[in-house]
Amino acid sequence: MSQLQLRTKAWFGDEVLSIDLPASWKVVEVGPQDKPALTIDAMRAVLNRPIGTPRLSEIARGKSRAVILVDDLTRPTPAADLLPLLIEELTRGGLPEQAITVMLAGGTHPPASAEDRAKKVGSSLSSAIKILAHDSRGDLVDLGMSPGGLPLKVNRTVLECDLKIGIGCIYPHPIAGFSGGAKIILPAVCGVETTRMMHDYLRGSRERGGSIDTELRRDMVAVARKVGLDFITNVILNHRREISGLFAGDMVLAHEEGVRSAQRMYGISVPPEADVVVADMYPFDTSWQFAQDRGMWPIEGARPGASRVVIAACPLGMGSHELFPVASPLWSRMARRITHFRLADLDRPFEKLRTVAKLLRQKQQQMMVLSPGLNQHDLQSMFPHAQWYGDWATLLAELRARHGDGPVTVALYRCAPFLIPGATEQTQEVGAPADAPQRLTASTAS
Repeated sequence: MSQLQLRTKAWFGDEVLSIDLPASWKVVEVGPQDKPALTIDAMRAVLNRPIGTPRLSEIARGKSRAVILVDDLTRPTPAADLLPLLIEELTRGGLPEQAITVMLAGGTHPPASAEDRAKKVGSSLSSAIKILAHDSRGDLVDLGMSPGGLPLKVNRTVLECDLKIGIGCIYPHPIAGFSGGAKIILPAVCGVETTRMMHDYLRGSRERGGSIDTELRRDMVAVARKVGLDFITNVILNHRREISGLFAGDMVLAHEEGVRSAQRMYGISVPPEADVVVADMYPFDTSWQFAQDRGMWPIEGARPGASRVVIAACPLGMGSHELFPVASPLWSRMARRITHFRLADLDRPFEKLRTVAKLLRQKQQQMMVLSPGLNQHDLQSMFPHAQWYGDWATLLAELRARHGDGPVTVALYRCAPFLIPGATEQTQEVGAPADAPQRLTASTAS
């Protein structure tokens, strides 16, 4: 047998998962062009030379209250590695720790629990620093309309602080093109109706890892400028969920630099057709809601007759999201769309039809899901033709029953939610150390 080592249970152990495959099977492993983790000194050096802004300690001079916005556990950002460095900068600029708030900015996700907040921010912060969680139905301030026509309601605590910093991660996103940047304001600290209308009306990227020059991103930036986002620290991560790139400074310039780096690190060429396609959902494997939303693309592109395997630990089970399912009655959503209809939206019904068709195709996927955090009933509520497995040995037995001992080709997509098909190709032979550098055999990414 050949053994592969993956990562699993982001935020809940980040453990090594060993999977065995018959030695006669040919395995092609595709994944990020890994880079080593940045040292503390390397990250501090980046913060000392921000992109497009003064150093954070200089921005902090004369300010009275600061808020550091951090994404929640549905995102893999290791904020605990960054927070001490940012607080060091703020105190150097004259802000006392009592004037600093860290807020988990989860948009319309359920507000982070005390346990979730502790996982995200770590245990090293001073007790003088307040740790809060955004509530999209909580205390919001009405700021009128955004340039894109959204009813703009924003977290009151954020607005009351005169220094605002965002921490985020850059990876392919199905609507925003890439995550990060101004997204830490819109939708991350906005009200539920603002976020719902953002999804309904603003045009984003047509594909994950696509353009960030869109109506959606422009409105995000305009809203973040209005709210007063002063500084961002965005990261890209390697397959061990370690910070391997840091981009700090202006919300647009630093973000654009990070996107270029993410394109190089995560771009791949899809390998030839395989008999077995395995999509590893780490580090978006905390819940099924976000695992299937971010990393199903290798499964969807598998050839007819191929076995489709998804690996997602899902320690939080199915997960939840305020917008899914939609709580508003259908008639009220239709009325809002008519009220906000624009001539430029004449083709939107066709876009919606394409989206519905895609969702229907997904529901027909006959896939095998390795997920100790789910059960068969959970899985079939979204994918009625999927088969659940609680351990790799049982799933492997089914694969061997289907395919025999060879010849069988397996395509393994490590950290599938990170990967961007169509740019570069990295393969690593089975038997090489799991942490060995992956070979970049072609590169066209910018």
